Amino acid sequence: MTTRSNERRVVMITGASRGIGRATALALAARGHDLILTARSSTGGARFDGTTVDDPLAGVPLSGSVDEVAEQCRTEHRRVGASARVSCLAMDLTDPTSVEAAALSALNEFGVVDVLVSNAIYQGPGVNDRFVDLPLDLLRTVIEGDAVAPLILLKAFLPGMLESGRGVFVHLTSGAATLTPRAPSGEGGWGVAYAMAKGAAHRIAGVLHAEHSRDGLRAYSLNPGHVTTEVMRLRAEREGRTVTGGAPDDVARVIDWLIRGGPEAVALSGNEVVSRDVIARLDADIRRGNPTPAE
Repeated sequence: MTTRSNERRVVMITGASRGIGRATALALAARGHDLILTARSSTGGARFDGTTVDDPLAGVPLSGSVDEVAEQCRTEHRRVGASARVSCLAMDLTDPTSVEAAALSALNEFGVVDVLVSNAIYQGPGVNDRFVDLPLDLLRTVIEGDAVAPLILLKAFLPGMLESGRGVFVHLTSGAATLTPRAPSGEGGWGVAYAMAKGAAHRIAGVLHAEHSRDGLRAYSLNPGHVTTEVMRLRAEREGRTVTGGAPDDVARVIDWLIRGGPEAVALSGNEVVSRDVIARLDADIRRGNPTPAE
C-alpha cells in the first residue's frame, strides 16, 4: 500500500455550482485540497427543470457555475499558500457515458481521486410527482441519476482509494431515504421516485464500509437536514411564505470534518451522520476551549 500526504487530497465534488456543493468546495479549498468540480455545465446558464411534470418553477434561471466557484477556490488556495489545482468537468448524471467520461478525465489529470463527495442529484420531472402521475421512464431516470451515477464514479476511483488506504466517500442523503412522509407530495411530503432513489443511494456507504474499511476506506451517508436552497427561496417567494432552513456552510463544515478523519469521524464510517449532531459537537468543543484540530 502506498502512502501519500495525510493533509492534501484529490477531491471530486458533484453538483458544485451552488448550495452545499459550492460551500464544500470553498471549505476544502481553504484546506489546500486539489479539487474536481462537476455540474451539468461548467459555464453556467442552467435552468431549473422542476421536480414534477407541471412544476410552475420549471425554466427559472439558476445562478452560479462551477467555473465561477473554481476561481473562488483558486483565490482560497492563494490565500492559504496552497499549490493545489482546481479542475471543472461537465457531467450529466442521467447519462452513464457522461459520468464515465468525467471519471476518466479526473483520473487522467490527477492519477487518483481520494475523496468523492456525492452531492449532485437529478433535478427534473418525476422527482416529486405522485405515483399515479409518475411515468416509469422518469422513475428510472431519477434512480439512475441519484443512485447509479455515484457507483459509476466509485467503480473508477475505488482502486486508487484502496491503494492509498485513505479513500473517503460522502453521499448526501435525505430523510426521505428512511422516513414515511407525513403528507403527500405537494403538501409537505415527497414523491416515490425521490424516496426510492435516496433510499437506494443511502445503502451504499454501509456496504462499502463492510467490504473495505479494513483497506482504510471510510464511507458515510450524510444527512444535511433542511438546508435552504436557491429554488426553495424562489418557491417561497412565489407562494408568499417565509423561507426556512439551515446554511450550506454548516454542511460543508461537517464534510470537512469527516474527510479529515479524527477518531470520532472514523468511528462513524458506515453510518448515517446527521449534520446538526456533528455541528453541535464541534460547537460544544469550541465552547469548552477544546476545538477540533484546525477548527
